[in-house]
Amino acid sequence: MIEGPWRRGRAYPRSVSPPPRRPPPAWLRRWEGLHVATQVAVVAPVAVLVLWAAHVFLMNQPIGRGLLYAVFWGVLATGAVVGASRSEKARRGR
Repeated sequence: MIEGPWRRGRAYPRSVSPPPRRPPPAWLRRWEGLHVATQVAVVAPVAVLVLWAAHVFLMNQPIGRGLLYAVFWGVLATGAVVGASRSEKARRGR
């Protein structure tokens, strides 16, 4: 037992590690198993279309300018989604 004013005579708990996590669902394992280029090919068009619609309909941007903004933010969103997928797979693999 560790003594000191901050411990007040209590022992550390037996296990300080978090409980084991449940395995991810099958669709997520399949998604993470895809090649990076395939993930980009799936995410990029969806991200651009959703962001274009958001810029044109929600922010009242002209169609052309909305498309330029959507492509710009779509590239960043695609990188974020694919990067997060790779990171999560690697974290679970440790």
